[in-house]
Amino acid sequence: MHRKIMAIVAVLALSLTASGLYAQVAVSKKKDIAIFALGYYGWDIPLETLGTIDIDIQRVFIDLGRFTIFGMEKRFSSASVAEFINVLKKTKEDNFVLPEKYQFGEAFLTEAEFQKLIGAFIIAMPVVTSYNSQYVDGKEWKTDLKTNVSFINVEDGTLIGIANVETSGSSRETQYKSVKSAIDGIPMQLQFEIRKVPAFQLTTRVLASSAGTVDIQLGSDMGIKKGDEYSVIVSDTVEGITDEREVGLLMIKDVGNARSKAITLFSGIPVVKDVQLREIPRLGLNFEPYLNYMYYLEPSTLEGALLLGAKIEMVRGFYNLKPYGAIQAVLDANKAFQFAAILGGQYSLYLGRLELSGRAGVAGGANIITRIIEEIAKTNSDDPWFTHYGISAGVSVSFLVNRNLKIFVDGQFDYMVGIAGESLGEMFASYGGPSAGIGVSFKQ
Repeated sequence: MHRKIMAIVAVLALSLTASGLYAQVAVSKKKDIAIFALGYYGWDIPLETLGTIDIDIQRVFIDLGRFTIFGMEKRFSSASVAEFINVLKKTKEDNFVLPEKYQFGEAFLTEAEFQKLIGAFIIAMPVVTSYNSQYVDGKEWKTDLKTNVSFINVEDGTLIGIANVETSGSSRETQYKSVKSAIDGIPMQLQFEIRKVPAFQLTTRVLASSAGTVDIQLGSDMGIKKGDEYSVIVSDTVEGITDEREVGLLMIKDVGNARSKAITLFSGIPVVKDVQLREIPRLGLNFEPYLNYMYYLEPSTLEGALLLGAKIEMVRGFYNLKPYGAIQAVLDANKAFQFAAILGGQYSLYLGRLELSGRAGVAGGANIITRIIEEIAKTNSDDPWFTHYGISAGVSVSFLVNRNLKIFVDGQFDYMVGIAGESLGEMFASYGGPSAGIGVSFKQ
């Protein structure tokens, strides 16, 4: 009887402990947000270039998944944002009476519109803060834009974050096309900048774990994608002060509607039920400079040369199989320092901190340095810009040093067919062979 009582007490204690732990774990929920139209007052931006930018900005928030959205047609100037925050704070005062119509710069808000905004959790105000469009060097139109999106917490009227987006566009034809190109670039960068705002970063928890695979709460309903990474968080509180630190890293491998699966890359604690996780916002690219030594199989008259290159992997939205691109140069005067661009696919197998990868792609080559020298010297030359086409394949083994950095050893085989053949000299002849080297991967 005594043992049964002790067992019941133990079960209750464990249950209470688990309940307390669960209560401390934060899981993100959708936030209500009101999005104003893009404000560009004070800047002479051609109206026809704006197109569907307001819809495109709203689509960014929709794609992020973590917001419930309603749009506003009003446009604010950058100076009006601070004014709006001041009025919002005054609405919290008991004696404040909101006029039937309130003007913020050139934008008017009726009392009904203002009350609607107060019902939202967050307000987003995108405004153009800098605009420069001019004809450069008598060659092309170039446009530079700076756009800020201010996020305001309606509850207390505070500024909770700013997303800064800088875009550029150019055109040899018209100013219109250069401006439109700069504006069209806003949505692409905006999503990443929003995810960087601390108030919008997702927090979630582990639902279950088994054999290196972790089930976590939240999925596509909150905008989670394959390849996203989440840090493992531990916290402790001393005298009311909470200290949090990262002790591990997970990568999303599969995404459902409300639940996702991840793998553990490393962790200083067991990744078990109710462990706290936090999103690591990334652009979704790995930048990988590398240096290899190539041994020439062809031409057999040359021994070998260094390959200096940089590879970019697209990781957000992908897990095992992902696209990549690379640019590399043959550091060999006999080959006129040939450049090659590579596009292909890569398959990766993750074993904790280790990653084993194989890749293959198609390549095109050019004698860029020679042609640039000839252009500067204004010498007449019939040498082609594009000189080779071919294939590139390789394998690599990388080690995850920390959450942002990997080092790797690399083996590669390239074969480039000379388009012009050997009639124009050694630099245009076919070449290729195996290479090996080292590199570093920076997670962006």
